[in-house]
Amino acid sequence: MSVIIPYQLKRLSIRYTWVRSTEALLLAIAVGLLVWAILGWFRISEMAQWVATIAAVIIVGLALAYFRRLFSPDASFLIRYLNNRYPELEESADLFIANENELSLIQRIQQARVSERFSTLYPEVKLPNNIRVTSGIAAVLVFVALMLMAFAPGADQKVSPQLKEEISQINQQSDKLKLESIEVTITPPAYTALPSRKSESLQLNLPEGSNVIWTARFNKPVDCRLILSGRDSVAFSYENGIHKTNQKLSETGFYQLAWLENNHWVRSDYYKIEIQKDQPPRIEIKELDQFTRLAFGSDLKVLLKAALQDDYGLTQAGVVATVSKGSGESVKFREEKLAFSSPGQISGKQVNASVTLDLLKLGMEPGDELYFYVEARDNKTPQPNYNRTETFFIAIQDTTKYQAVEDEGLGVDLMPEYFRSQRQIIIDTEKLLREKKKISTQQFKSTSNELGYDQKVLRLRYGQFMGEEFEDQIGGGAIAIDDDHEHETAEETVKRFGHQHDTENEHNLVEQKKQVAGNHSHSHKEGEKEDDPLAAFAHQHDDGEQATFFIESIRAKLKAALTVMWDAELYLRLYEPEKSLPYQYTALKLLKEISNDSRIYVHRTGFDPPPLKEEKRLSADLSEVKSGTGLSNSPAEKKYPAIREAQQLVEKLWQEDSPLTETDKGIFIKAGNELAAMAIEEPGKYLQGLTVLKQLTEQSLPASERKASFMILRKVFWQVAPAEPATPARQNQSIHPLDREFLKSINE
Repeated sequence: MSVIIPYQLKRLSIRYTWVRSTEALLLAIAVGLLVWAILGWFRISEMAQWVATIAAVIIVGLALAYFRRLFSPDASFLIRYLNNRYPELEESADLFIANENELSLIQRIQQARVSERFSTLYPEVKLPNNIRVTSGIAAVLVFVALMLMAFAPGADQKVSPQLKEEISQINQQSDKLKLESIEVTITPPAYTALPSRKSESLQLNLPEGSNVIWTARFNKPVDCRLILSGRDSVAFSYENGIHKTNQKLSETGFYQLAWLENNHWVRSDYYKIEIQKDQPPRIEIKELDQFTRLAFGSDLKVLLKAALQDDYGLTQAGVVATVSKGSGESVKFREEKLAFSSPGQISGKQVNASVTLDLLKLGMEPGDELYFYVEARDNKTPQPNYNRTETFFIAIQDTTKYQAVEDEGLGVDLMPEYFRSQRQIIIDTEKLLREKKKISTQQFKSTSNELGYDQKVLRLRYGQFMGEEFEDQIGGGAIAIDDDHEHETAEETVKRFGHQHDTENEHNLVEQKKQVAGNHSHSHKEGEKEDDPLAAFAHQHDDGEQATFFIESIRAKLKAALTVMWDAELYLRLYEPEKSLPYQYTALKLLKEISNDSRIYVHRTGFDPPPLKEEKRLSADLSEVKSGTGLSNSPAEKKYPAIREAQQLVEKLWQEDSPLTETDKGIFIKAGNELAAMAIEEPGKYLQGLTVLKQLTEQSLPASERKASFMILRKVFWQVAPAEPATPARQNQSIHPLDREFLKSINE
């Protein structure tokens, strides 16, 4: 027989042992977990629970290994299994383990035949096992164990070292009565979706509106109470050896445990209650300016994106939009509430919502404005938190509406009835271009020149507000002169481009200011030289760069508009109105911007007096009118008098190190009452001082810790008691002025 056959049989035996060992280990672990869960229902120590569980795993594992003969593998079992399972071996598998010297010739021949067949069958041999059944049983045991652990009393409570220390501190208050255990279960409000939990300390930090259950075990029944912030007292109920009470907490403060022992109330240390307030939703509008102005020809759709956040969850959000139409006292408002298009429903802690504001669907026209803000509510019950953004503005520019210039904020009424606006000049110019093919060349040039004259009148009218009262002060562009008219005079140039009424009515276009008599004169005498040596010393009140009704930014725009009007007039005079139109549109745009910039918006306010009784009017009855005066010189009441008195006592005890008298205890008790009022608002800041005062009054503080306790009290008292107002008094200082400047520079 080949040496391969015994090796293969050994490998099969090892595989069989490993499979059976795995089954035993799974069952042993599952049983151990079940034992741990069952022991969790009994109040035994954690060490005993570990020992019992490990012992159960070892015992079950050894028992299964013994009954399945894992310690002494039986080779005959494997031979019988091969003979019964695989007929190809002709029930001759026992020849594999027989001694070759004891076999006959026929047995040797049979052994060789069976060995060849076994070598072929070896890769396909499947050993007997119950791995599926064992895994199912183990899964059931684990599930039962998990359910027992989930519903076991105090199953999720692992007594932390901090809680053990606090229990030991409570037990130090009494010699006979002992607190064996205490559990604090915090159940947050349902809308927070937070699970209930066991607090690892008596110092509580919990969401607003949480329900707190205190469960305490004493070594004997006792009258036990819960004192909240030194004001409310809640009694514990007693049942089956357990003292229990619950309270819904919504305000920051502190609490104490108190019990009656020998007709004397014993109080524990102070424990803080910190409430986590439910914050309102946070809203952020992205990729949108607060003030947006759109041209009417542009896409009148605005994409609004908002990032919404809340600590526990959102339930509702939307856009409140108000459309403003009209002007002056005829303004009309229409409010609409818009829902977000994405997502369809607002829910969750973080939501990225968006909606497209279609201004045309909202009924907006040029000159209308849209005011909107985003609002959101969270899932707090019974009253949700509400928050909203600042108001955002979207306006559609109105370039077609005409208003009188005196209403545009220029502040001066100097416009005659025949005054033509820039919009009218544009309309007439466009009309002239449309009729160019229908009219004669002479009529076309005449109309174009007339429009140039109107443009000139408009330019002069606006120029007056820049102080440009004379045409020689206007800084416009010069008219281009071609080669054919290079040597003509100024009169000929004006005559060639102008009409007769350009000069006849020139003095009526702008009112001339009268000369003011004084010590100096701004007029020029005839024959005076152009280069005046006194010009540098004269007052230039009529300079167009200085005289203006507007601020610098509006003046710059008006000056630009006047310059553009020069170009518009030039091309109209040259009979090229199509080249003049772009300059006219630019001038119109600048004038509209000046109009909007110079507006002043005043918030409308008023006083609504109370209604008057008609029968009292004009009756001169003053019987119900009472008046009186009085003076009071009572001194201002000092804040926290007990704490100030306790401050002096602490300093005295710090220096003398003398024992406390009954009077000292009374002072500390009064100071503790005042300090407790402060601890309600900030328990983490003042509870340490309350604890030290309690230990001092009960004389439970070791002598070695008195100095440290006084230091704590000094610090707490200085934080509470405000500083006395400084009394005006004369101070004599011998400090050099240079030193004073040096110190001042350091502080800066």
